[in-house]
Order: sequence, then C-alpha cells, then structure tokens
Amino acid sequence: MAFSIQQAVLLILGGLVPAAVFIADRSEMFVAITLVNVLLIWASLRIATGGSLPGFGGDDASDPEHA
Repeated sequence: MAFSIQQAVLLILGGLVPAAVFIADRSEMFVAITLVNVLLIWASLRIATGGSLPGFGGDDASDPEHA
C-alpha cells in the first residue's frame, strides 16, 4: 500500500488527539507539569536565541523596527 505524506501526517495526528485526551483524562497533574515544562523550554529557547519574552523586554514600543 502506498501512503502519501498527507495521509501519513493525518494518520499520526488522528492518533495523537485521542492519546492526548486519554492522558489528560487520567492525570491532570501530568498535563499541568507538561504544560509548565513546555512553557519553560519555549522561554529558554527564545532567550537563548537572542529574543525576549513578551512584556519583559526593555524595548521601546515607539522604536520603528519593533512597532
């Protein structure tokens, strides 16, 4: 059977949603800890790559490059 990339992606996404719902239903603490970890990783990568966190940067809003 020949699968296209679109079919493979849809198959994977179709399996991820029920798995995520199952995990969320079984352990709310796991979901909360995972969410906090994802946010910390996102913030760390954003800072490490030279970005700043929204609302915490010292950028002036009147700067035409960042407006």
